[in-house]
Amino acid sequence: MADGAPSLPDAEIDGALDDIETWFVERGLPHFVERSTDGSVLDAWTRALPLLVGAYLLLGFNALDLRNWTFAQNLAAAAVVIMVLIAVWALSNRLRNVATFARPTDIDAPELVLFVVGPALPVLLFGQPGDALESVALALVLLALIYLWSSYGVGPLLRWGARRGSRQLASLGSLVARALPLLLLFNTFLFVNAEVWEMAGTLDGPAYFIVIFTFFALGATFALSRVPGTIRGVNDFEQWEDVDRILVGTPAEPLLPILPPGAERAPASTLRFRQRLNIGLVVLFGQALQITLVTAALTGFFIGFGFLGITESTALGWTRLDELHILFETSLGDRQLILSEPLIRVSVFLGAFSGMYFTVVLTTDDTYRSEFTDEAGPEIREALAVRAAYRVARDTEQAPELT
Repeated sequence: MADGAPSLPDAEIDGALDDIETWFVERGLPHFVERSTDGSVLDAWTRALPLLVGAYLLLGFNALDLRNWTFAQNLAAAAVVIMVLIAVWALSNRLRNVATFARPTDIDAPELVLFVVGPALPVLLFGQPGDALESVALALVLLALIYLWSSYGVGPLLRWGARRGSRQLASLGSLVARALPLLLLFNTFLFVNAEVWEMAGTLDGPAYFIVIFTFFALGATFALSRVPGTIRGVNDFEQWEDVDRILVGTPAEPLLPILPPGAERAPASTLRFRQRLNIGLVVLFGQALQITLVTAALTGFFIGFGFLGITESTALGWTRLDELHILFETSLGDRQLILSEPLIRVSVFLGAFSGMYFTVVLTTDDTYRSEFTDEAGPEIREALAVRAAYRVARDTEQAPELT
């Protein structure tokens, strides 16, 4: 807060700060919140507590054997699992001097250990050590996924991206019209290439998913490399007067009296690493939904084209397999139509490759980038202006930036 600046009652400042933090979260920017605990790893899991409770119960059901046990046996085993999980939870509460059946309200290290180890205990009880290790591994993976979902506000990001993407369909259509003919020509040639079917059609297991993820990672890396320039262009305020104008109509407007004089230069607040990543995700989500739509459409096209045009004998010859795993089969006139597993694998492979190519086109097209910046830029600049006022009220404006 600047010396000599008018003051506001603490209650009014606290109310404005709460409104701003809610506003950040609703716009997919939870890492703009700068409280001592709200940015922590544990707090991200606390926000997802109902999901953790449900996952805790479901992981215990890994003890069931739906294939080899009867329905009655599985039902009895499910009852035992639930009783064991409740008993473990109650015992954990007693060991921590908490009421036996107290509901969890906050996530700390003991709750995380219980989430990982607890579901494995009933699995061990049924003599399934391998499945118990699987439960522990799944619990760790779920904790990582829940952290990413909660910490980076993926839900609000999806809603924001959907609104943004729907307003950009017109500009996307013109870009697709320019990029799609060459993309379809090239990929259709690959689709009827025996070497592609022999490689992608027979690739399975982790190797297949790693290949598909590689296309996604390359496209995301290229798109992210363009984000810093977009952020720098909207994170430069010449004077506090520029910030003041933007704050009108936002939850930060009540803080205007405590901000420095309008003629004073606004500070160039460097974003922390997680904040840069957070706002980068906001910038990219609108584009990501559009790219996903195009990728899904192209994958569907290849599946439909292959279903109509690729016979079983042709697929067997291209893949060099002894037998095809056929998912669906029908006839059209004298022609037998099949939907095979290699067809799905090849179609997804080419769809993922198309998505990577389209990402490059999308992020290098000057017209689209200009329209995207004109649309998204003001909202991003507004969020950065609100952050500047928020940091003044929080007394963190001059705090050292941590990475």
